[in-house]
Amino acid sequence: MELTERERARLRELVEAARREGDEAVLASLAAKLAAGGGPSFAKYSELLEPGAEAEPGVLDAIRAAVEAGGRLAIRYVARSTGETTERVVRPFNIHFYDGREYLEAYCELRQADRVFAVGSIDTILPLPEREDGT
Repeated sequence: MELTERERARLRELVEAARREGDEAVLASLAAKLAAGGGPSFAKYSELLEPGAEAEPGVLDAIRAAVEAGGRLAIRYVARSTGETTERVVRPFNIHFYDGREYLEAYCELRQADRVFAVGSIDTILPLPEREDGT
């Protein structure tokens, strides 16, 4: 099922209103997913995931806060399979616990697609760069 941008915006408004009234975790997760533009089915990625190291507590706290707020987050990510380090701006919408590790589902502005990141492979949280529109 594909939502139009107008449908997504209106549904996001309704979910945010319901969330303010009840503050349920399910509504917070749904609001973050809608803000990020949807999200992948985590199950289709599960066999492709590379294990990360243990997550740093400060990193994990920042990720959880961004998921809860539906905000953007700048990260330095080290791919364990290649050793490649990239800096990315992501819009987190979910955290999963799988096979003893935590994984972040987020829209990646660098790749312009939904991605799954091993939380333990997020080296650090970086200051957010300004957007082109100055925000």
